[in-house]
Amino acid sequence: MVETGATRRVAMAQGLMTVEGSPDRYVQGLGRSVRLVAGRLRMVAGFALRDGQVEDASRIEGQARLVGDRLMRAGFPGEAASLALTVRPLAATGQARALLVLSFRETEDQPEGAYLAEIYAPQRVFDGLAGAIAGGRGQTLSIAAVTSLWVRESERETPPGVALSWFLGIDGDGRESAPARGLVESLEWHPSGADEAPPPPSSGEEPADAVPDLLARIDWSLKQIALVLMFLLIVVALK
Repeated sequence: MVETGATRRVAMAQGLMTVEGSPDRYVQGLGRSVRLVAGRLRMVAGFALRDGQVEDASRIEGQARLVGDRLMRAGFPGEAASLALTVRPLAATGQARALLVLSFRETEDQPEGAYLAEIYAPQRVFDGLAGAIAGGRGQTLSIAAVTSLWVRESERETPPGVALSWFLGIDGDGRESAPARGLVESLEWHPSGADEAPPPPSSGEEPADAVPDLLARIDWSLKQIALVLMFLLIVVALK
């Protein structure tokens, strides 16, 4: 493994990524959802000055972890024990899909680097979650998303229910991990304890406090196209 901070040579060919110092090859496009559960949810209200304009900077923060699977960084050692979660309202008019960004970067609190999960949710979803947190009904958040994370080529046929290792890619200069982006398939909150895992899916009725799936189940190839288009809205939403 190449040491942290060094430049790594990264090669892309026929949908495969190879990273200097790693014996593995990585591939995207695995039609399997990433699942996270988050607790310690809290509302943070405030304003920020951007381009001379005062903007609402309200957000929801918490701590998340992957359910069953692992999250690592291609070309780097270690794995995510937890992810700092931030949920922000998506200002794009008419946007009905929630977006997910997974990344690794240095923060003021953790200069050695931390894994981050950022959700950009439609305003009505954000308001619903904020109200549930205030009312004590939103202590645990369950998320499922299709993302651009990488997996080892040797694990691409891993069957559902078997633990899988997901990887952040690496940027063009080979020094830092590149973020992964995704479309949220489901976003549900529950009044259970913040550190409890979400209940298993049932064939019966949905919990009264759960938010129904916001995205229709669509073919994986269409999701990949939608993923690119939807994230163009982030640029618009954050300007």
